[in-house]
Amino acid sequence: MAIQRTESIFRWVWEASRGNPVKENATLTCGTDGNLVLADTDGSVAWQTNTAKKGVVGFQLLPNGNIVLHDSKGNFVWQSFDYPTDTLLVGQSLKVGGVTKLVSRLSKKENVNGPYSLSTTFNCDSEAEGGAASELPLDFQLSDNTTTGKFLLGRLKYNGTASFIRIGIDGNVKIYTYYDKVSWGGWEVTLTLFNRESIWETECQLPERCGSFGLCEDNQCVACPSPNGLLGWSNSCQP
Repeated sequence: MAIQRTESIFRWVWEASRGNPVKENATLTCGTDGNLVLADTDGSVAWQTNTAKKGVVGFQLLPNGNIVLHDSKGNFVWQSFDYPTDTLLVGQSLKVGGVTKLVSRLSKKENVNGPYSLSTTFNCDSEAEGGAASELPLDFQLSDNTTTGKFLLGRLKYNGTASFIRIGIDGNVKIYTYYDKVSWGGWEVTLTLFNRESIWETECQLPERCGSFGLCEDNQCVACPSPNGLLGWSNSCQP
């Protein structure tokens, strides 16, 4: 018996033209020359893959979330995995010589670069054991190729292949994982880096945990500096 979904399971994990949004009724076209073009309503080109006359014969959205343009032999001419913005999917990497950091959005409504970034050469993948459990490690290799290693972020009691890691507009880093055996609440946060229960970092390390001026201690906003000394913290705490 199939499970009836009571909520949307779709999550946005990639954007083509950050900083250059298009209007409603914009078009995405894969031309006969093999170039994938996002054009605004007035016909102006907002973004393109620059793959014209490079042997592209097909466009695909793969099960792992990778958008690819491929040639007649199935080789990738272009792939979205090479151009992450604020999110890494399972199997996606930040690479020396390519995109080397994730950059947060400025806000929910503004798709321009925000002030926070995650700069690393990590590769995010998932390891399943018997198809029932998963580890979510970050495999890394230093840019001089002398050191490699694995940093285990979490372990799930189910297949965690449908996961992604994202740097949010507040600078926090989270892993989201989808579990398909429930009718609602399938997406859950399986790791929050800056968290009061985290073994790595605390909420006080978030730049704006207590606004731009408040003092944070033991994951709580405790005071607001003033000419008369420290006062009780509130949302109105300002320089």
